[in-house]
Amino acid sequence: MKISILGTGKMGSAVGRQLAGCGYQVIFGSREPKANMERFSGIENISVKNYTEAASAANVVVVAVPWSCTLELLKSLENQLKEKVIVDLTNPLSADISRLVVGGDNSAAEQIASRLPESHVVKAFNAITADNFPKPDLTGEQAQVFYCSDNEAAKEVVRKLITSAGYEHKNCGALSNARYVEAIAMLWLQLAFWEEKGSQWSFKIVGDFEGAHG
Repeated sequence: MKISILGTGKMGSAVGRQLAGCGYQVIFGSREPKANMERFSGIENISVKNYTEAASAANVVVVAVPWSCTLELLKSLENQLKEKVIVDLTNPLSADISRLVVGGDNSAAEQIASRLPESHVVKAFNAITADNFPKPDLTGEQAQVFYCSDNEAAKEVVRKLITSAGYEHKNCGALSNARYVEAIAMLWLQLAFWEEKGSQWSFKIVGDFEGAHG
């Protein structure tokens, strides 16, 4: 299975390396593909192309660019992204990462869905940091990835990616719940950095959360 990742920053790179190690073919999209090729040289299953080529190369596309340029980039790729599963791991952060610039009655994921009406958007991987991502058991037990979407088939695709990466998946319902999943990421940042709790921890849902629906 091929997966394209738009963005070669810390989180996009961490996710891509992890999935490549699981056997997926990973295509990074970059503004400067030649400059980024050396970073991934020697890693099996990874290639680097420009954004348009990467968006065209796979049916699952992970959005991992800074929020400030996300909507403009995705609008330019709308034709390449039609009918594809779009995995949004962005958080709509201010430049100093002290607050969310989208929230309340909206979310980054919902804004992406409105820009890509013929794509299937899933919010996922946004509440796990790049430094912790390669260690799904950093707390001594399997860590979780929260995800949400209005498309059940797209959710199933992302569920498999989460499991392949070594995490426990937690289905958090409709895409509108991304408002709260993104707020969880902001709370993590607030506690980890602004209140100096450190970064070696993650949030987890315990109990019979999904019940008979699994």
